[in-house]
Parts: sequence; structure tokens; C-alpha cells
Amino acid sequence: MRESKPLDAKALLEDAKASEHGEAYRTLDKNLNFRIGIGVRLTSPSDPSFFVEILIYLCPSLSIVDLEALEKSLTCLKELQARNYSLIGQDDNCISCETATPAQNLSEEYAAVKSLLKAIFS
Repeated sequence: MRESKPLDAKALLEDAKASEHGEAYRTLDKNLNFRIGIGVRLTSPSDPSFFVEILIYLCPSLSIVDLEALEKSLTCLKELQARNYSLIGQDDNCISCETATPAQNLSEEYAAVKSLLKAIFS
């Protein structure tokens, strides 16, 4: 994989074309409560599918259930669902939230959800 700017859709697409699985992904932001990334899947050669993915970690500390953190997670999940993100439960204590985004809107969507998540979890 070659060096590129994180939100460079063309470089992401080139990485997906070179990938064995026809997909490329970049993590853009990460902390104990969430991870934000962008990616592209080659569903067909002429129609790549760009997406923004957010993982919401339900219990950052597996030994302690933090109800305040769970409430913030629920608020976040409701906001993301309202933004048309699909919500899928994962085995590793998190919920995957994903939405298809045109390549030209990746930066805008990333900035919007980053601002949303930082506001909720701060």
C-alpha cells in the first residue's frame, strides 16, 4: 500500500483495485469510545462504493459497566441512525455504523460525524 492523504478518494480507490479483496479502508480517528474510518468496495469495476464506518464501543472497560457511557453511546447511535447509517451489532463489544457516501462527500461526512461524536463523548 502506498502513502496517501487519509481522505484521498482516488488513492483509496487505487488501493482497492490493488487489493486481493477489492476493498480499501483507512482509520481517521480513534479513541476509547469510537473509531471513524472511510473505505471503498469494488462492487463492480465501473461502480465503486465509498463509505464511512463508525464503530461505537459499548463498554470501553470490559470489567466495569459505565451507564453514563452507555447513555452517550445510545444517543450517538440514534443520531447516526437519523443520518441514515445502518447499525449492526458486532461480537467485540461494539456496534458498526455505516453509510454509503459519494467520493466527493467523504470529507464533509467525516467532518460532520467527527464533530457529532466529539460533542457527545466529551
